[in-house]
Amino acid sequence: MKKLFRNIGLLLLVYILISQVAVNSLPFLWGNTRLNTKHEAYRSSHEDYNAILMGASTTYRHIDPELLDEYMREHAPELDLRSFNFGIPANRTPQSVYALNYLLDEYKDEIEYLVLDLSELTKMGVDNLHKKEMIYWYSKDNIASVVKTSYESEKGLLNQLGVPALHVFSYAEKLLMVGMGAAMLEQHAGLNVEKLSLGPQGNGYYSLDQEMIDDPDGDLSLRYDILRTHDTIAYRTELCQHLYDKYHASEKGYSQTMAKELNKLIEKCKKNDIKIVIMLSQRLGDRYEYLIPLYNSLPDEYKLSFADPSAYPFLNERDNLFDLAHLNKPGSKKFTILFAEQYLEKLRQQDSLK
Repeated sequence: MKKLFRNIGLLLLVYILISQVAVNSLPFLWGNTRLNTKHEAYRSSHEDYNAILMGASTTYRHIDPELLDEYMREHAPELDLRSFNFGIPANRTPQSVYALNYLLDEYKDEIEYLVLDLSELTKMGVDNLHKKEMIYWYSKDNIASVVKTSYESEKGLLNQLGVPALHVFSYAEKLLMVGMGAAMLEQHAGLNVEKLSLGPQGNGYYSLDQEMIDDPDGDLSLRYDILRTHDTIAYRTELCQHLYDKYHASEKGYSQTMAKELNKLIEKCKKNDIKIVIMLSQRLGDRYEYLIPLYNSLPDEYKLSFADPSAYPFLNERDNLFDLAHLNKPGSKKFTILFAEQYLEKLRQQDSLK
């Protein structure tokens, strides 16, 4: 019996060692096909860009780098802004911070401007377990922060305990590469790419309208038909307005851990002479309950908000929306100009404080 247990122990040790070799052989973004595709395109021509836009779908679908750069060439040519959109659908803010730390370490000599668009902080349900998109970004450096942020941001004891536990479980799956053999081989074979995710201009911006055309068999047409009704749009607008009015001056109820992570990112950018702006997008719904207080805790010169529906009514108009939360291509063009105007003001504010 002792020999049996010893052999089992040895097999487990060999498996763990092989798993560690496998994990360490993979790049930081191996589990996210769109991020991997964008990084490959960026890496091959990173000298052509000096600005990174990082976030979730509200970055990916709403900010057109070509239009942003064109505005800056006209109104602030001295900035020489050349931007790349690294927005990834369903990206959590901790995932964005994870990716940015790698990009800043690797390309700090080229990056001069950085925009981080806040999104989900902790969302992690049972339905997300065992997916490579949910396990690739955990590391020994961020797992404690992710667990603390989850505990501080979730509501109800069950979620406060359960969500951190799911993150820890997923981190363990990464360490042991459970069920990830095919993903590893795909990455090493250069097959973990999705060229369409770069968008037609190759700069990372991909409107929902264009993706619906490129992938007519996907679920976007269903979203467009069902989630773009007057009632659903109005409900979302009213919810966002209610939450903005309730929390717009709140200075409590946010994750202190995530605030520290964001301030560390700000300091890292300052150290490398990179101008960073942290953005709060429109129509984020229930997330405002914890995102607005978090946003409020940050230094004013580094933040830019579009969270107040009454301040930007065109962002709530059906003609500019693809579904209840996302802009269509015409809406994204209008938003890009709005963003460019306010982004330029924020950059000039930072200059004035030097």
